[in-house]
Amino acid sequence: MEPHSRRNLSAAAAAAVVLLLVTVTAEMASVGAAATCKHLSGTFQGMCGSANQCIATCEAESRDNIGGECDGFPFRCYCLTNC
Repeated sequence: MEPHSRRNLSAAAAAAVVLLLVTVTAEMASVGAAATCKHLSGTFQGMCGSANQCIATCEAESRDNIGGECDGFPFRCYCLTNC
């Protein structure tokens, strides 16, 4: 094999290793992250103007709710759960 083609092969192998490392690192990072789902609160009344009030309402609604947030237009209270 000529020296020039060996360098091309080495460069291609190095690129493949870097790509493999990036892929593995990204997969490992996503394993620890829990997906969050949201649904409209069943008991919150009126327009959502206070995130703290929304959070308290959602947590009181169900033990499965991990929080709440005001979202949409007009702002409404959405409860957050782990998917």
